[in-house]
Amino acid sequence: MNEKLIKRSKWLLVLGAILVVYTLIGGLLIPLKTGVSGSDKLKIKSTVLDSVKFEIYNPVPELIIEGAYLSKSDQIWKSQSVYNYGKTLIATFDVSLGDQKSGYADAFIRGQFQGQDSFVWLYLSNALWIEKSANDSMSNAIADPSILDNTRIIDEVQGGFPNRVVLNESIRNLLYHVPMWFSMMFLLAVSMYFSIKYLRFGHLKDDWISMSFLHVGILNGILGCITGSIWARVTWMSWWPADDPKLNGVAIGMFMYFAYLVLRASIKDEYQKARIASVYNVLVFPIFMALIAIMPKLADNSLHPGTGGSVGFNKYDLDNTLRMFFYPAILGWIAIFSFIAILRYRIERIHQRQLDLDNE
Repeated sequence: MNEKLIKRSKWLLVLGAILVVYTLIGGLLIPLKTGVSGSDKLKIKSTVLDSVKFEIYNPVPELIIEGAYLSKSDQIWKSQSVYNYGKTLIATFDVSLGDQKSGYADAFIRGQFQGQDSFVWLYLSNALWIEKSANDSMSNAIADPSILDNTRIIDEVQGGFPNRVVLNESIRNLLYHVPMWFSMMFLLAVSMYFSIKYLRFGHLKDDWISMSFLHVGILNGILGCITGSIWARVTWMSWWPADDPKLNGVAIGMFMYFAYLVLRASIKDEYQKARIASVYNVLVFPIFMALIAIMPKLADNSLHPGTGGSVGFNKYDLDNTLRMFFYPAILGWIAIFSFIAILRYRIERIHQRQLDLDNE
């Protein structure tokens, strides 16, 4: 590593601190967009007039609710009436399924911002179950489902972070959990590069750099597991869902890198230690990347977005407002942990010089 770059590494800390503080302030202060967080009923019965109470998260006074709709199998039912009380919306439905069977229906809340001609809608997937009555023989769905065609999702017209069911406020963890993994992959890639460099030229300083970046990369992995575990407890009601392929891949990969630490500690000769550890590092990095990036995509199902056939986070949840903080968060955490890795290398170099003086 270039000595001038090492001496100027303090600017990595300055840059990283600025970006992280920026993401901390924005990530905590920017509100979530208006959304539907849930309903008070899990089931309604067809051909029976019934009311459903929807919970509106972060309502704004400029949004006037026009109606509520239920959608199932390309058929749409409009509420008989709606009453909006700030964070609560009471909608009355009289649904007849006709030739449809019982099943889940999605909820659409249609509203209009003051001074705008177009409508916006709030969406709740699988909002409630419609149980078909015995005397239900003819559907009373809206004849023209295009009633929602002039309606845009509220994300397109309102600022703030995306408001997603299940995620809710925990979506802010995207600015901490995911950057930890990006930082980990960057540091481990740098570590592998210097392992290759050591195997080619045999300079011990390359092994020290590789070791320093790998140690901090493992720290990133541990922080990623901690923040991910907290997030999983909030959204999936489990600290560690055992059947998720990405989590299992991470666990296997982390133990492989823990084995690297044990391997280094068991060898006394510096050159032998550096050579064996470098070979191990070069071999384990692509395996680790396959475990956390490739294998989950080949799995049948996964809770993580973008794996196991699920839609990636970027497609629906990462809007322009969140991107303004997500990408700086990645760069900021990479810069801070790179500075820590370089600092650790400098400490290791001083330690080795002291050992050389003691041996003379």
